[in-house]
Amino acid sequence: MEVVLDCLKIKCHKCCEETEMQLSKSDIKRIEKLGYKADEFSEVKDGVRVLKNVDGKCFFLKDGKCSIYESRPFGCRLYPVVWDVERKRAVVHDFCPLASSVSKITLKKVERALKKHILSIFDEL
Repeated sequence: MEVVLDCLKIKCHKCCEETEMQLSKSDIKRIEKLGYKADEFSEVKDGVRVLKNVDGKCFFLKDGKCSIYESRPFGCRLYPVVWDVERKRAVVHDFCPLASSVSKITLKKVERALKKHILSIFDEL
């Protein structure tokens, strides 16, 4: 499951700036298989492992592109759909210039996957 937007076409990587993307154990294992060590690309915030930022950008953002695109974290695959903690539901993050292209049908489908993903992260704690 992923949300497919053509970010590269408009040369956008706003979602990779100041990211606080939470990582599951499976995200970490998948990235470690590429030769990275977890402490190299992530850090623990509030008890949860998140992607590390370097100079305000995701550790994996190189030349305006994700250097691990095929192995990127599940949350990155679902963006711009994010979990709104206060509303307790998935929403489209309006920070993304392509947010308006996410349909209500896609939002509902992604909400189920996102909820499951978030629960798996907190079950791992």
